[in-house]
Amino acid sequence: MAVSAGGHSTTGASGVRKFPTGANYAEALQHPELCFRDADLQRGTVRQVPVLGPKAISGNFASVFSLTTRDGQRYALKCFTRDASAMSSRYAAVSATLQALDVQSLSQPWPVDFSFLEQGVFALSKWYPLVKMAWAEGTELINWLDSHHHESATVQLLADRFLALVGDLNAHHIAHGDLQHGNILVASDCTIRLVDYDGMYVPGLDGEEATENGHRNYQSPRRTAADFGPAMDRFSAWLIHLSLTALAADPGLWSTFHVPDSEYLILSETDFKEPQYSTAWPTLLNHPEERVRALATKVHGFLPLVCAAIPPLTAATVPSPRAARSRRHTSNETASSGVAPPRPTMPPHPAWMAGHLPPPAPPVTTTCFSRRRPGDFVAAATALLSVSVPGLATATALQGEGALPFTQGLALLASASALSLGRRLRPEYRDARQRAGELQARAAVLSRQTKSAHQLAQEIAQLDATAAQEDTARNKRLQALQTELRDGLARKTIELNNSKRVLQQRIKDLPTKEKTLIKQASGPAVSAYVTSKLQAVPIERARSLHNMGDKTIRTLRAAGIRTAADFTGVVFTQNASYGNRVASLVLRSGKRVRIAGIGEARATALEDWRAGLERQARNGAPSTPTAQQLHQIRTEIAKERAKWEAQIQHAESSASRQQDQLRQRIADERQRLQSDQQRRVGEILRERADLLRQQALITDGNAEQVRTAAELTAVLRRKRSDLSFRKYVSFIMRGD
Repeated sequence: MAVSAGGHSTTGASGVRKFPTGANYAEALQHPELCFRDADLQRGTVRQVPVLGPKAISGNFASVFSLTTRDGQRYALKCFTRDASAMSSRYAAVSATLQALDVQSLSQPWPVDFSFLEQGVFALSKWYPLVKMAWAEGTELINWLDSHHHESATVQLLADRFLALVGDLNAHHIAHGDLQHGNILVASDCTIRLVDYDGMYVPGLDGEEATENGHRNYQSPRRTAADFGPAMDRFSAWLIHLSLTALAADPGLWSTFHVPDSEYLILSETDFKEPQYSTAWPTLLNHPEERVRALATKVHGFLPLVCAAIPPLTAATVPSPRAARSRRHTSNETASSGVAPPRPTMPPHPAWMAGHLPPPAPPVTTTCFSRRRPGDFVAAATALLSVSVPGLATATALQGEGALPFTQGLALLASASALSLGRRLRPEYRDARQRAGELQARAAVLSRQTKSAHQLAQEIAQLDATAAQEDTARNKRLQALQTELRDGLARKTIELNNSKRVLQQRIKDLPTKEKTLIKQASGPAVSAYVTSKLQAVPIERARSLHNMGDKTIRTLRAAGIRTAADFTGVVFTQNASYGNRVASLVLRSGKRVRIAGIGEARATALEDWRAGLERQARNGAPSTPTAQQLHQIRTEIAKERAKWEAQIQHAESSASRQQDQLRQRIADERQRLQSDQQRRVGEILRERADLLRQQALITDGNAEQVRTAAELTAVLRRKRSDLSFRKYVSFIMRGD
């Protein structure tokens, strides 16, 4: 059971200690001098957001605030939103281990100073623990790669620095527990800082279980809480090193496989749990760069393994390129033997050409005619006979001498035809002609197939342009959603403040209204008191007024005015005939009477006399209503106050509900956009990979076309030289 600073239980009915929310901490941190016990923090300044107050970075079970002390030292303050009672001993062990490290022996200054304060922050009338960590200057890994992924040398440097960092952890039997982009900060000199030590393992924590299993996009599918130990970082380390090495070799992988605003590098949880559906693994496993292929093959083999079965990431266990080793081995052999290595054989034609090319004939091995055959002798005899026939015919007078030129021409033509036929019947010539025909057919097919290379390049460019346009449109939509959320929340806040201002003003007006009601409630009693006092004053007392004699008094009594209460005032009207004002006394019944002898002066004097008596009576009248009336008034005011306060609460809850609905709608829309983006990225990657495969095959076809053309040229040259008509005649005559 967790116990507060005062020794009182702070657990709820369920036995689980209740912790403040991020909003509760933000409210408390508005007054550092009150909410902290640490002297530096009390005099510090918490980073604020206009209107909203202290800015928090909320996580799974804590909110982090930035505070700067008077001397300029900046700290990250981790305030826990879930029970952290077991963290004190863990942080003590981690702190002791890290402080014992020889910083000079480390590859880089990755540890960050921190302290665990059991009574760190005062919120909701209780003390709660706090982690005070020196602020680490650097850029989160994903944000750093967004800016530098195209700088291959810099990314490779970071990969080497990360490998060295993991070496530091391995050498001291330390495991971070949550190696992921948010906890890896890259400093300006490309060194690394590690933050968030909540899940760190150090040798002093043997036998404990993990408090968390790390970020899902960086952890082995087989990791559990029981893996808490020096081996729990191994999969994450290999994965991050693979990602950095692949990006250093091929920066285009970032735009291909990393989704903006996502929480992974180029491989995510789905690639680990369902590798058979991954679009990234085939690219990495078949990458042209041997180092990437070898490293991807090794990491891919770790997917079914438990953490302890995965080897640690070290310079010795990282696979080196076989191609490089082969080149070095070949060079050494060449240098030692002095014999050049054999030339590599060219690959066969691509598989997509199968069925389109005639089967290759065996190459012709002879370079000229060999061993005369009967047909050669027949051709020679026919040629000689054809040449001698015209002369014999002329000698025997079978034809005239004038026909000799013509017959000799025919004879030479026949002789040449016989020799040409004999040449064509030679197996060497037939093989060469057949081979030339086959090569010409192959060249024609290859020519037709490779003409689509330009079209494929255009399709790939169009696909990339479409993907870029979709990304731009999607990013604009995401920005619009963010603006809509900000403006919507601000609008709801303004509407709520306006409504509350009106209702709060009504509540502020209630005391004035209560006084008015009390005054109104005491009105009848005051009127009755005033009337009784006026009734006690006979009209005869008006004799004290100027020019008010007994006759006038008798006239007043005759008109029914016997006391000061029998009339309420005087009304003057204008006499049209004489141009003077006529006075009429207003009786209690509201009736107006004109009394002889009562002119304007006497009427005014009577009115003033009565008004003075009424003022005296009112001054002495009771000002408080009865207890029942007072209770009724206060009950009415309390109901009205409760009504306005309920309307304020309703307005606040309604505004909060509407803001939550707006947030949820925006979040759903963002999730839909990201899901659509992931789906489209997968579709585009598959389509692009298919086009690239076709393009690669066409490239192979181009090489095959070059080889075929060269071979065809060689065959045709052989036909023209080694198997020429002249060579055949010489072969018949000489036999070689």
